[in-house]
Amino acid sequence: MRLKKNETIQTMFNLASGILAMLVNLCITFFLSGFIVENLGEEANGFTQLANNFVTYASLLTVAFNSMAGRFMSIYYHQGKHGQVKSYYSTVLICNFVLVAVLAPIAFYVIQNLDSLLVIENADVTDVKILFTCVFFNFFVNLFVSAASLSMFVTNTLYYQNLLNLMRYVLNGALLLIAFSFLPARIYYVSLAAFLLTAASVPVINGIKRHVMPKLKFSHRDFQPQAVKEMFSSGIWNTVNQCGNMLMTGLDLLLCNLFISPSAMGLLSVAKTVPNAIFNMAGILNTNFAPSVTINWARGDQTQLLKELRASMKVSSVMLSISIITFLSFGVEFYMLWMPSLDAKTLTMLSFLTCMAFIPWAGPQALYNVFTAANRLKVNSIAFTATGVLNIFVVYAALKFTDLGVVAIAGTSSALTIIRNLAVTAPYIAKLLGLKWYEFYKDVWISMGCCLINFAAAALVKQIYVPKNYIGLFMAVAMTCLISILADFYFILNKEEQNAIIRKIRRMLHRE
Repeated sequence: MRLKKNETIQTMFNLASGILAMLVNLCITFFLSGFIVENLGEEANGFTQLANNFVTYASLLTVAFNSMAGRFMSIYYHQGKHGQVKSYYSTVLICNFVLVAVLAPIAFYVIQNLDSLLVIENADVTDVKILFTCVFFNFFVNLFVSAASLSMFVTNTLYYQNLLNLMRYVLNGALLLIAFSFLPARIYYVSLAAFLLTAASVPVINGIKRHVMPKLKFSHRDFQPQAVKEMFSSGIWNTVNQCGNMLMTGLDLLLCNLFISPSAMGLLSVAKTVPNAIFNMAGILNTNFAPSVTINWARGDQTQLLKELRASMKVSSVMLSISIITFLSFGVEFYMLWMPSLDAKTLTMLSFLTCMAFIPWAGPQALYNVFTAANRLKVNSIAFTATGVLNIFVVYAALKFTDLGVVAIAGTSSALTIIRNLAVTAPYIAKLLGLKWYEFYKDVWISMGCCLINFAAAALVKQIYVPKNYIGLFMAVAMTCLISILADFYFILNKEEQNAIIRKIRRMLHRE
């Protein structure tokens, strides 16, 4: 019981530190994106995001090994097989060296021929090439940073990594503030600062690794072909999944660039800024719940596993629904203040289309951890890829035969994602856990209920006050969030959960 309690506390530390780091990064991105659009135009912001999308394309080759290394290391570590843990760690590092050697020439070719691969128009070609160069270098260094970070996943101490990310975000904001204040504005400053900070974090990450897993060391003698086979045979389905995800959303800016215009690409990139932050929050929630799910799966503790999943779904439903609905409810007012040179209503509509898939899936998205813990990725990956391919065909037909333009690109993937999650993902996860196929549909209704409650709260606040400046917007958003949290506490949580929270609050007040 003590061990489970400690794991719960560690998970909460992980979650709190991850959310704090995400909020700091959101604030920095908020001010930075506005500055870039104001000084360099929306195309510059679009190229920055497009460069990161190119890294997603490159990661299709790396994800097969890296995505499952943490899972196998965690399983063997908590089964006491420490020799196997060292073998997987050394093997994944050697695989990453080989992948960098394969990908580096491809990256060089893409950068050299960038002006013939993309429509650059008004942006400086050299600046865009430097931007892409920094992004690729950052990607290569991150492969080795992520390998060392596996120690924090295995020991359920991701709060170390979250706090390091927090420091990186603050330093990143400081570097960019100095660069844009004292040097001529350049599009590549963002990616250059990110690369420098990633390189600087390498010794820090290795120091944390030595602290949490002092016996975990690299040795070429620990390389195991069998480990390569196991990681690849499991991780290849994550590659397929990543390919499907790329076809769903990873090509949207590229399609805008090639089939509409760089300006439309920039508009969509601005509209995706806040939704991307919400997606990052969802990723943080999943990442920080993943170790405990994997540990309970390794122990065969079905009861504790389901308890963890239910808790994570409730947390995700409340946090993501409040974020999405509050943002969309005040979207027009927000964009009028943030991007006064762009159409606020169009940006709000594109933002809604981009993140509407989370309205029924805010809570159940936490179930994705089951695929990795159970090492059952095939069905979900095939479903991802099938809807991704369908997305490309539908978007191409819409662009060719209708005037929907960027609306088709933003909305089609979200609609197909809703269908896939309800028809395939939820029933299949229930089957993996030995439950009725419809077990998690009630969590879909909880997610939609949270969104409805939060929409009503926002509508109530807007009836009283419509913000005209940032201070007013902050007050309106804060009031909406407070009402939503109180309403979610009353309508979404059951009596046991309500009483548990009340007891914790009373203990905190008593200590004070």
